Amino acid sequence: MAFDFVELAGYMKAVAVLFATLSIVFAGFTLATSRDAAQREEWKDIIAGVLIGLVLLYLAPIIAAQLSGGSYCG
Repeated sequence: MAFDFVELAGYMKAVAVLFATLSIVFAGFTLATSRDAAQREEWKDIIAGVLIGLVLLYLAPIIAAQLSGGSYCG
């Protein structure tokens, strides 16, 4: 029985999306309720980082397949 890396990557991607969603929800709540400008800026940066991370998470396999000449299968 072979170990399926594509299936593992799918599970890891699902967990990353779950944590990213929770982070964005918490950051949005903090932005909506905070009166401290410095704390609001910090959470805005966190949201931007999470969104950039999600974009990279989904684009990395496609870019890697294009660079290697392989086909995208994950």
